[in-house]
Amino acid sequence: MTVRGVILAAGRGTRMGQTKQLLPLHGKPLVQHVLDAARSSVLTHLTLILGHAHEIILPALDTTGVTVLINPQYASGQSTSVHLGLAHGPDADGVMFLLGDQPCITPFLIDTLVHVFCTEQPWAVVPMYQQQPGNPVILGRALMREAFCVDGDTGARSLLQRHAAHVRHLAVEDPLLLRDVDTLEDYMELVAAVPPVDCSGC
Repeated sequence: MTVRGVILAAGRGTRMGQTKQLLPLHGKPLVQHVLDAARSSVLTHLTLILGHAHEIILPALDTTGVTVLINPQYASGQSTSVHLGLAHGPDADGVMFLLGDQPCITPFLIDTLVHVFCTEQPWAVVPMYQQQPGNPVILGRALMREAFCVDGDTGARSLLQRHAAHVRHLAVEDPLLLRDVDTLEDYMELVAAVPPVDCSGC
């Protein structure tokens, strides 16, 4: 079985007041940490979805070996990037959706989620910390077509809730692995909490 990756980094980041994809974390932009972790994993193909400020973000990144797509409809919500990522890419048994503002994701966590998906073959795999679901999420073939029906900024949350009986949740012990950056306070807390040795690509 194969799983490809789609990195969602098209959003405007309005709560940050600036282009959060390029905020530095130990010398690298936030989204570069995600790219590096995904490239070091077992994911068979990577697609990066950009949108807002893509003309500034893309030149600042090392996207070697990554397919980059520009989402002109990013303002309509994350679901438009999900649709774009599903529609463009090689055939695979599953698609992992990673957030571009989740810089502490590691190749080990990605590989573990893929291993669970390939061995147990659920419809989806979702990491959890203390009963709270997080990202990245893997969607299997059973949910891919239905994922085209989600809209707005909910991503695949409604889809996963609707098919909860077929979703495999995987507990993680480190909350930093699932932490994303939505506000300036989130960013400052992350910078303070994460030494360089703990970052996926540092």
